[in-house]
Amino acid sequence: MAKIKTSEKILKCATRLFAQHGYDGTIMDDLAEQCGVNKASIYYHHKDKATLYENALIALFTPIADAVVAAVSVEDDPVTRLESHIRMFARASADNPYFSAILMRELASGGANMPVSARRQMERVLALLGETLLLGESKNIFKPAETLIIHFMIVGTINLFVTSIPFRKSLPGASRADQRKNFDIESAAAQISKIIIDSLLLK
Repeated sequence: MAKIKTSEKILKCATRLFAQHGYDGTIMDDLAEQCGVNKASIYYHHKDKATLYENALIALFTPIADAVVAAVSVEDDPVTRLESHIRMFARASADNPYFSAILMRELASGGANMPVSARRQMERVLALLGETLLLGESKNIFKPAETLIIHFMIVGTINLFVTSIPFRKSLPGASRADQRKNFDIESAAAQISKIIIDSLLLK
């Protein structure tokens, strides 16, 4: 197995700490200790804390945006496009739970530390959704809808679902048993998709 590069090792460790503690709560001394490197190495590879945060978010956000764009771009039918959009965003978010944790923190703080470059990746997803909704409207399949509201319904629900899994798994006894069936992201995405699409379809 190839030895992980120091810059990548730092990035992976930093991403975990940013997800757990937020930007302000992530301390470079703690990061150096947990990564097994010195602070000089962190700054050598990633310049400063802000740059490290930006690098971490780009590494998280870009593959998710790419996956959604790739899944949706091959579809022509608006309903299928929207289903693919929701399913792929859900799957990619579940595969990268640090993304959900960091995004939820940034949304709660008003995007205080969100780098522009990372924000642009979410804007790609939003723009793609807008194209799908307009296509559905032009074909008399969807009602007119505010893209940002639908985007919030998708992103907010899926990311709350993903970030709440550890909490729901920690519930005692019967409560945990009741929640166990609600950990599957594919089932959640299908239900979210049905609710949103049903609300958009012209009767």
